[in-house]
Amino acid sequence: MPSPIEAEASAVELLRKTEAAVDLPWPDTPEPSAEECPGGVGFSYFVSMKTATDARSVAQAFQRLWSSERLTVDPSENDLGGDGGILYSATADAFGAAGAAYQVNTRSVVVRITSPCAEGSIDDYDE
Repeated sequence: MPSPIEAEASAVELLRKTEAAVDLPWPDTPEPSAEECPGGVGFSYFVSMKTATDARSVAQAFQRLWSSERLTVDPSENDLGGDGGILYSATADAFGAAGAAYQVNTRSVVVRITSPCAEGSIDDYDE
C-alpha cells in the first residue's frame, strides 16, 4: 500500500495527463478531499467547468489516454434531449492505481481523479 504522499502524487500525475489530453480552460488544481477506503485513506480531485466543447471528441480523448494508462474504461452515453444533447460518461480504474471518471456534454466537463488507497486513516485528514 502506498504512502499518502505517493497516492496523492499518482492522482495528480493522472490529473495532469488528463488535462494535457484536451485543450480546455482547465481551472487551477483543486485541493483533494480525503475519503475512507478499505484499510486506509484515498484522495479525490474534482474538476468542473462550464465550456462549449465537442463532447464526443473530449470523451474519446479521455478514453484513449486512460486506456493507455492501463485503466479499464467503462464508457456510456445518455441522450438528454433538447439543449443538453448527449451526456458522455465513463469510469476508469485499475487495482492499486489512480482512477478517473468524467461526465461531458456540449456545455460542461466534469472530471474526478481518485488516488489508490493509501496507508492511514480518514481521521488524519478531518478538518
